[in-house]
Amino acid sequence: MTINKKQQLLDAALTLFTQHGIQATATAKIAKTAGVANGTLFHHFASKQALVEALYLSIKTDMSQVLLPPDPGLSTQAQFAHLWHAAIDWGLTHPQQFQFLRQVANDPHYLLSHQHDMLSQALPILPALIRQAQQDGLIAEWPLPLILNACHSQFLATVGLMTEQPALAADPTCRQASFEMLWHGMARQSSDTP
Repeated sequence: MTINKKQQLLDAALTLFTQHGIQATATAKIAKTAGVANGTLFHHFASKQALVEALYLSIKTDMSQVLLPPDPGLSTQAQFAHLWHAAIDWGLTHPQQFQFLRQVANDPHYLLSHQHDMLSQALPILPALIRQAQQDGLIAEWPLPLILNACHSQFLATVGLMTEQPALAADPTCRQASFEMLWHGMARQSSDTP
C-alpha cells in the first residue's frame, strides 16, 4: 500500500497547492488531507521541495502519455506542431495540473534548477525533435535548455491566455498562430551560420 499512500500525498498536494499556493501549504496539512501521518510524508519525500519536484515530474509524465508521438513521416515542423497542439489540448483539459505548473514556474522559491532535465525526462520526444530541427537547419543552434525553457514558457502563457479567454481556445486561427509564434521565434535566421 506504500504506492497508494505516495499517490494520496501527491493528489492532496496538488489540490492544496492549487487552492492555497505552494508556499502557504504546510506539509502537515498535506499529510492530514491525504489521511496519513506527517512522518509518512517525509518517508516518501525528504522535503517539501522533493514533494514539489515529484509532483512536477508526475504531471509532466502523465502529460507525456497523452502526447502521442507524431507520424514520423511528417516534416519536423509538422511533428513539432502536432506536439504543440496536443500540449495545448492537455493544458486546457487539465486545469488543476496546469495551474500547478504555472505556480512552479512563477514561484522563485520553487523554481526547479534542473527543470529542463525533468522536462526532457518526462517528454523525451521534445528534445529529440528540437535536435532534429537543428540538424535540418530549421531552428537556431541555441542551447537545448534555453529552447526547452522558451517552449515551456510559451506553453504556459498560451494556455493561460486561452483559459482566461475560451473564445481564443476555440479559434483554430489563434491556435495555429500560437504555434507559428513559437516556431518562428526559434527559426534559424538567414544571417545564422550553419
